[in-house]
Amino acid sequence: MVLDQFSLRGKTALVIGAAGAVGRAAAVALAEAGADVAVATTTRAAKEEVAANSCANEVWALDRKGFAASIDAASEADVQSLVERAAAELGRLDVLVNAHDLPFAKPIQEVSPDEWRRVMDVNLTGVFLACRAAAAPMLSQGSGRIINIVSLLAERGMVNGSALCAAQAGVMNLTRALALEWARSGITVNAVGAGWTEGMGILADEDSRRKLDRYLPGKRLARPEEIAGIVVYMASDAAEYLTGQVVWIEGGALSHV
Repeated sequence: MVLDQFSLRGKTALVIGAAGAVGRAAAVALAEAGADVAVATTTRAAKEEVAANSCANEVWALDRKGFAASIDAASEADVQSLVERAAAELGRLDVLVNAHDLPFAKPIQEVSPDEWRRVMDVNLTGVFLACRAAAAPMLSQGSGRIINIVSLLAERGMVNGSALCAAQAGVMNLTRALALEWARSGITVNAVGAGWTEGMGILADEDSRRKLDRYLPGKRLARPEEIAGIVVYMASDAAEYLTGQVVWIEGGALSHV
């Protein structure tokens, strides 16, 4: 049956960035599809820890195994320890979702080298660290799914968004390169291109949301749950031959002139 291909029963997943709206929705959707799911923060901010713990509670409420961890996604030691813990406690690691979301907006002349590095360290290097760490158990198993979440800034520029644009574009091409590198090892690497979505860090203030109106053909933001469905697909057996792709769920925003 075709629907059986979409079941994640017996699978395990790790979602980094589960404190964010899209990461949280992805984690819950994976659990709803049958996977055991561990979740982690992007930074050690207290509000992220609270959100990640809440997400883990939703996973447990679905009678799935998992845990919540507070990490700095830019720390090699934190990421390595997290991946090892996930593989040990869940029994294996089938799916990695990187939903890193450290928002930042400032005119380029005002961006300090330290600020630039921090944005890159979390949003780009953090994804590299997670992919590299997850490769060990996945290569050993001979299978795995890596799913990176990117925003429209991977494809389009934005005033005062140079750092985020550069980081997101980097994740997009990292996805393609790793897909080629691991194509014969049973690991697929894809990206979900999320349109402007409710709860995104970059949309925290009302002024930013208003400025986006002309770029929203449907005159609304995406709901996080509308992004999560494609994550489940990419994690499933139905997507076995899908790799190196960026699939956009953006309400037609990229079709805008």
